[in-house]
Amino acid sequence: MHRRRFFALALGVMVAGGCGAGGSPAPTAGRLTVVAPAARGQGWDRAARALAMVLTGDRMARTVEVSNYPGGLGAAALGAFPAAHDPFMREGRLLLTGMPMVAGAEIANAASVVKSTTPLARLVGDWAALVVPAGSRLRAFEDFAAALRRDPAKLTVGGRMDGGSDHVLYGMISKCLGVDTRLLNYAGYSSGAEAAQALQDGRVAALLGSARSFVPEIAAGRLRPLVVSSAERIDGIDAPTMMELDIRLEYTDWCGILGPRGMSSEDRDAAVALCDRVDASPRWRAVCVANGWNRVYLSGDDFRQWLVTETGRTREVLNELGLLSTFSTSCWGSCVRRPYM
Repeated sequence: MHRRRFFALALGVMVAGGCGAGGSPAPTAGRLTVVAPAARGQGWDRAARALAMVLTGDRMARTVEVSNYPGGLGAAALGAFPAAHDPFMREGRLLLTGMPMVAGAEIANAASVVKSTTPLARLVGDWAALVVPAGSRLRAFEDFAAALRRDPAKLTVGGRMDGGSDHVLYGMISKCLGVDTRLLNYAGYSSGAEAAQALQDGRVAALLGSARSFVPEIAAGRLRPLVVSSAERIDGIDAPTMMELDIRLEYTDWCGILGPRGMSSEDRDAAVALCDRVDASPRWRAVCVANGWNRVYLSGDDFRQWLVTETGRTREVLNELGLLSTFSTSCWGSCVRRPYM
């Protein structure tokens, strides 16, 4: 576990007023700890450190510490996240979460993220893309869909870890195409770099991953994008959205914030208000632009309800991928199928 303390930097930073017209200054938290479910420099660790910088730089908190708990699709971080104890604004804890942690809890047959924490806010997301080598016989998504329908097991698709965002997205795409997800051949890798190497070596026919990470290789003509998971086309990637192809599916590798389970109503409201201030911060928005993160902000009860629904559709796909030992037969509807091709 690595730890690093972030302090507010006075050098070159002047905060004028600190309140709206006629209002009182927003409260400043004392000591906060942000728990990142990833090793330093991997996954959403950069988001955790950016969050800490904004919290201190905008004087929302006096000190912020980032603690890293990698491993197990976020299971290590979730397991190390204690129930509420001290008043949040005096010494609070925040846990960065995302789809891998939601999936990890389901795969482990543990309490869901919603039940074991206090959902606070969804912050940002990272759209995905499906890419193939420039010389691939799969010239367009129609070719990919036809090959997948013809023989799902023969077409090997790569991405990041088994049960993670890319794997779940592949399952959702296949469901929308009417393919038996139990027959899919997916190769999971510990990092995007390893997955990219597998594509280059010909061990996988196509790759699912962060759309923005593929842009340089696409621009250089070494990769061909077939489809993106966003609602609208992405700059720098000449590929249709799934919506354009009559596949009613939009998907982002999202990052959000959880509080400890058992938070009082007062502490929860204070934590949600802090998240609202982060999303409204020009400093945070500049960080999002610099990192290519898409702001998909949702907080409080709206986020909690969305997370319940997202957990449901993730659980359904994980079950059909054969990654769950037990499953509720309720249908959550990850997509609406339409005729294709």
